[in-house]
Amino acid sequence: MIKESIPLVTIGIPTYNRCELLERSIVSALSQDYPLIEIIISDNASTDDTEHLCQRHCEKDKRIKYVKQFSNIGPGKNFSEVLSMASGEYFMWLGDDDWIDPIYLSGCVSILKENKDVSLVSGSPLYYRDGEKSHTGKMFDLLDENWMARVFRYYQNVTDNGMFYGVMHTKQLQKVEVRNTMGSDWHLIANIISMGKSRMLHSVSVHRELGGATASYKDIVKSLGLPRIQGVFPMATIALGAWENILFSGQVYRVKGAISRILLANMVFILIFFKNMKSYLRWVKPLLRKH
Repeated sequence: MIKESIPLVTIGIPTYNRCELLERSIVSALSQDYPLIEIIISDNASTDDTEHLCQRHCEKDKRIKYVKQFSNIGPGKNFSEVLSMASGEYFMWLGDDDWIDPIYLSGCVSILKENKDVSLVSGSPLYYRDGEKSHTGKMFDLLDENWMARVFRYYQNVTDNGMFYGVMHTKQLQKVEVRNTMGSDWHLIANIISMGKSRMLHSVSVHRELGGATASYKDIVKSLGLPRIQGVFPMATIALGAWENILFSGQVYRVKGAISRILLANMVFILIFFKNMKSYLRWVKPLLRKH
């Protein structure tokens, strides 16, 4: 294989005050057996030793680009920042407290190159708590030919959303807005799924710390600066967000027929709204006892 035929892959690492764990993420990106990568780190105005760590790695390896924001721009915009600077044909986000197997990129890119109708390939998400393995995230492929079926099945199956840290086509990703909303990662991947199929590989893994991007709903609401009520009823918020995105704000959905979008938006809203009814009942029962 000649070098020119190997597509460049961009690994985007948005970070904020996580210097102790960021080192591991950077090293795992640099340790890939895939031969052509760039690593873009966007530092969201960290106040710890993140800048010094990143500058040290930049001096040792020219594949790394480091940008420090002058002020905190929020997690959504920081994720957008690394994507906007990407020059690779393929792109993946890597959490600043996560790490990937050395063969992660080569495994995912080989599937994307061989299957032009596939838009996303990710590995098996393995979760850790305080350094100890906790559990494996949910694994599922979305290989339906019909785009509506893929999107509906995605919302039907998604839980921990490990595929968010998969490898995707940069041009497709840049058509999707990274929004600062509850469930924004779900809606972003749903947009990608509407453009092509997805695969999850058992042969490679992304290792994720519980905390950070995998925090509780209350922590997510706090970090995003959202109303606290959204942490109490997250599924209702996500359901409404999916409905609005499919019908109105999702750019990639606009090329789809209006009737298809209306049908899918309502089906997905109902699906998500009732997805976690037990959690609603836990909140409602104490209220009913008081009246």
